[in-house]
Amino acid sequence: MAYRVIVIAGFHFLFTMVSSLSAETIKGTVVKVVDGDTVTMVDYKGFKHRIRLAGIDAPEQGDQPYGKESTKGLKWLIHDKGITVEYSKHDRYGRIVGKVLVDPKGNTFCLPIECVRTLDVGLEQIKAGMAWHYKRYQSEQSKKDRNSYSSAERVAKNKQVGLWGDKNPIPPWKWRRDNRLKALQKAFVEKGIKKKKYAQEIGVDIDQLKSFLDEAIKNEDKAIKKAFEASGLEEEEFATEFKVSPERLKSALNPK
Repeated sequence: MAYRVIVIAGFHFLFTMVSSLSAETIKGTVVKVVDGDTVTMVDYKGFKHRIRLAGIDAPEQGDQPYGKESTKGLKWLIHDKGITVEYSKHDRYGRIVGKVLVDPKGNTFCLPIECVRTLDVGLEQIKAGMAWHYKRYQSEQSKKDRNSYSSAERVAKNKQVGLWGDKNPIPPWKWRRDNRLKALQKAFVEKGIKKKKYAQEIGVDIDQLKSFLDEAIKNEDKAIKKAFEASGLEEEEFATEFKVSPERLKSALNPK
């Protein structure tokens, strides 16, 4: 029995050592907030780093609803402040992807068991309804963080905080995909070439291209229908004002 306890304890020790070696920490000051989930920091040696907050995905800064509000919320939390980043990966853009911690404003709030000295910035963004819990990558989070992020999103959604005040907020990952499909469709139309040749140019097979173009058209039809319903105009008036052919408008309003 004693031998088994020693072996189990040994494995636990080794696992802890490996985990600690795989995770890294970097400290510095935030000098720029790019959007609701990305910042630039300068470490204590003077080197700049782009940091992508792990576990969240915020509305796009450009033209997505709540993009500007999310950016402002993150600025309030960490701009020109010292942060600690716990990370174990970089993304394809070379950004450090990690959990960002910052000292809270004012005095720390202490309980008999522990003292809360830092704020989890990603979690605060979710609580404020300024970001989604990025469940696609939740397996990279600790179980504790995964549960707290998911729970915070449910609470924000139930209270209709921030972006959850909209009836059907569009997740950033879908927003980005829809924009890419729109750009792909536009480029295809402008080139005026056959699908097969265009598919070869962009490195996809013909069936993939057809699927992408079909999805792009469906997204566009949904946008046309939504704009028409909000306009209060008759079909003919809407088609003239928004430069949509009557046939396309009918197709959008009555999808097969």
